[in-house]
Amino acid sequence: MNLENRKTRRRVVAHPAAVIDRDGSVFCQCTMKDVSATGAKLEVVKTEAPDQPILPDEFTLLLSKSGNVRRQCRISWRSENAIGVKFIK
Repeated sequence: MNLENRKTRRRVVAHPAAVIDRDGSVFCQCTMKDVSATGAKLEVVKTEAPDQPILPDEFTLLLSKSGNVRRQCRISWRSENAIGVKFIK
């Protein structure tokens, strides 16, 4: 029995990324831990600040320092220090 419910195959990676807020500023840093054609798992860097805002349900994921590679994302699941996102158009 296949326990993997993904529609597309995922690849394990360790790629630095950033969550971009609506105004274009960096919301937080993260690391893409795995990726498929339809989504990714992101390890989110948590600060110790008690007033750190919660990640929005939809955001832009910046995948390059130049800003040329981006993906619009919707959060599928959340855990203590990681999130699963689906790429949206």
